[in-house]
Amino acid sequence: MSRLQRSLSPGPSRSTTVRERRWRWLWVPLLVAISCGAGDSHTDLQSGTVTDRAPIFLIAMEDGGVEGRRVGCGDSAVPVEVALVRRGPALRGALEALLAQRETWDSRTGFYNALHGSRLEIDRIERAGTEVRVHLKGYLEIGGECDSPRVLAQLTETALQFTDVQRATFFLEGKPLARLLSGKGE
Repeated sequence: MSRLQRSLSPGPSRSTTVRERRWRWLWVPLLVAISCGAGDSHTDLQSGTVTDRAPIFLIAMEDGGVEGRRVGCGDSAVPVEVALVRRGPALRGALEALLAQRETWDSRTGFYNALHGSRLEIDRIERAGTEVRVHLKGYLEIGGECDSPRVLAQLTETALQFTDVQRATFFLEGKPLARLLSGKGE
């Protein structure tokens, strides 16, 4: 009977202890991978966070909103992480990086850049709570009627990706960009 009592004793057996150790070691790499990956996400960036990388938004043509947020002409606005022109506040840096893109098609993703022919730069950015007003200067070149909503989506989505920005309005040479793109402006 002492044999039976020994095998039913409340202490852990050697095989259970080894198995538990094995599982503990499997969790360590998983937790390290999760914690390392968490720093790579820019989804929680604030507009004033100083960084050297941030997403800009490009266009997945005629995909019906599959790749990102659906925009005019059946396209999607899709985030693509890029190196910023210079280290600085995320909002300004992301917009400057977007405006600096000169290629029609992004070589890494194949996404379209409706701003490729434009020569725009930021004049100033005004903040009022969660709203930003971005004043641009330069000239805007539109490739066709579908490029108007694409341009507005690229700019707007790039600004709205930041958790502390709820509304973004763009102006070109002092005139509301949305109005100019709709054909109702001057």
